[in-house]
Amino acid sequence: MMLRLLQELDAHAQAAPDAPAVQSVGCPPPLVLSRHQLCDRIGAITTTIRRLLPEGSTVLLCYPNRPEYVAAFLGVLSAEATVLPMAADSAAPEIESAARRSACAAAIVDAEPSSALQSLFRRSCTLPELSENAVVLFDPVWPPAARPGPALLLHSSGTTSQPKIVRRDGASLDAVSRNTIRACGFDQADHVLAAVPLCHSYGMEHGLLAPVGAGSCVQVCERFDLSTVIRELRDGKITILPGVPFMFEMLCQTSGLAFPTLRQVYSAGAPLPRTTFDAFQEKFGLCIGQVYGATEIGSVTFNNPKAATFNPASVGAPMDDVSIRILDADDPESSILLPVGEEGVIAIRAPSMLSGYLDGEQPPVIDGHFLTGDLGTRDTAGTLTVTGRLKLLIDIGGRKVNPLEVESVLSRHPDVGACVVVPMRLSETVQRLKAILTPAAPDVEVSVQAVRRFAREHLSAYKVPRVFEIRPSLPTSPAGKVLRRLVETP
Repeated sequence: MMLRLLQELDAHAQAAPDAPAVQSVGCPPPLVLSRHQLCDRIGAITTTIRRLLPEGSTVLLCYPNRPEYVAAFLGVLSAEATVLPMAADSAAPEIESAARRSACAAAIVDAEPSSALQSLFRRSCTLPELSENAVVLFDPVWPPAARPGPALLLHSSGTTSQPKIVRRDGASLDAVSRNTIRACGFDQADHVLAAVPLCHSYGMEHGLLAPVGAGSCVQVCERFDLSTVIRELRDGKITILPGVPFMFEMLCQTSGLAFPTLRQVYSAGAPLPRTTFDAFQEKFGLCIGQVYGATEIGSVTFNNPKAATFNPASVGAPMDDVSIRILDADDPESSILLPVGEEGVIAIRAPSMLSGYLDGEQPPVIDGHFLTGDLGTRDTAGTLTVTGRLKLLIDIGGRKVNPLEVESVLSRHPDVGACVVVPMRLSETVQRLKAILTPAAPDVEVSVQAVRRFAREHLSAYKVPRVFEIRPSLPTSPAGKVLRRLVETP
C-alpha cells in the first residue's frame, strides 16, 4: 500500500521542486531540504531498507527532532515497513525493551549507538543517504517479526507498569493527516514550527504528517528552547504553532513582542488553563485553540478560534468521520449515551484509531468506540469539553508519565520498600514528579542520591522524579494497597 500522504508529497515536489519542505531551527549546522531533496532522501532510505531488511520489517527510529528525522520516518513507510519512533534521549533500558518487544529488524540512530543497543544486532553500517552521522543496525539476535506495512508503532502510557505499544496502520496515518489539514487549515503557504517531539502522536501528526500532506514547510526545533522559539515566531515566517500548555505559559512570561505572520496557534496534551489563554490573547492578540486526541485514536477534535461557537474551555468539534459518545463512567459497557451536559467517560470512534496493541491485549472498545479514560461533556452543538481523567497519567511538559511505570523501576532498588509517585504542581501548566519511598527494612538507610542515580539509569529524564521523600511508612488499605490519594501533594 502506497500512502496517499507520500503521493501528495510527490505531487507537491513536481509542482514546485525547489520550495522548502523542512528545515532545522536552532541546530547547527542549519539544514534546509527542498521538496525535491526530501523526496530524494526518502527514496534513498527506502532503497536501503528494502536492500537490507526482509519484507514487512519493523524499524526502530531513535533520532533527534531534525529534518533528517522526517526523511527517515517517511522512508520507512515508503518501504512499506513499520516505523517505531522513540525519543533520542530515551534511557538505554527503554530502547532495548522497545527493540525486543517489537522484534524489530533494524534500528536507525543519529550517532554511535550505545553498547547495550549495539549488542542486540550483529551488523551495522553508516547511513550517509540520511546524514553523515546516521547508523543503521540490523540482523537482530531475535527472529524479526513480519508485519504488513506501512504502519506505525507508538508507546502509550497505558494503565499498567509497562507502556503498551499501539499499532496504527497506513490508513490511520492518511486519515489523521487529511483530517488535521482540513480542521486546522494547513496549506502550501504555511510555515509550521515543530517544537513538540516528532516521536509523539501529537507532534508527529501536526509537525510532520499534516504539513507534509499539505505541502507546508516544517521548521523543526530539536528541543523547546524559549529564545529560539521566540526568534522564529518573530522572524521565521511561522504561520502555524502547535504547542502544549507550558509552552504558552512560558511565552506569556516574555516581553510582548509581535508575531507578525502567526495566524493559527493551538494546544494539546493537557487542559489549557483559562488564565494562560487570557494572558496569551492579551499579550499577543491571538486566541489559542485546542486539539483533543490520544496515541490510540490520533487527533480527533479541533476548537477553532475563528468559529462562531468558539469556547476557550472546549476542545472543539469532531473532525471528519469522528464519532464521540459520553458514556456512564460507572458502567460504560452498557453503551447508554448520557444527556447533553452530563459528565461521563469519553468514547471515540475515528478513522485514525489503532488497529490493536502489539502484545495482543484487546483495546477497551465498546461498539467500535475507544474508551479514552477521560471524562467530559458535550453541548447542544456537539462540541466536547474535557473535565477530568479516570487514569493515573501525569502530564510532564506535554508528555504523559504513568506513575506505575516509575514506581515499578524504583521498587527494584534494593534499599526501597514501598513507593508511590505523585504529581507536584509548580504552576497551572507545569507539574513535576515526586516519589515517596519507604526503606526496604527498618534498619536500611535510603540514599536519595543513589535512588535518583538508579532512576536515571533506567528511565528517560522526564520520568525521573524531581523530589524524593523518605517516610517510615505509607498509608495502606486493609488489603495492603497504598492509598495514593492520601499521599498526593496539592
